[in-house]
Amino acid sequence: MNQSLILAADQAQVDTAKARVCFYGQLNGALLPCAVRFTTLSALAGCAVDTDNAQAVVEQVWFDIEEHMEAAIESEAFEPDGSLVI
Repeated sequence: MNQSLILAADQAQVDTAKARVCFYGQLNGALLPCAVRFTTLSALAGCAVDTDNAQAVVEQVWFDIEEHMEAAIESEAFEPDGSLVI
């Protein structure tokens, strides 16, 4: 695991309008807005994800999310606003 990346799973919140789960991380001490799309969660968990089960699915696949976030950082796949969405 990338020791410079710390993600806060306990603060994850479902964004129904954008069909994703949002949370913050710290990258080298800086606050980084992060999100995981429901489609990504579905692929990681192997089940359909919606507003009702998104939080539970995030908890189940948290380590996979961390790995994907680290890969996105390494490839510098930041959104125009500086956030990281997988």
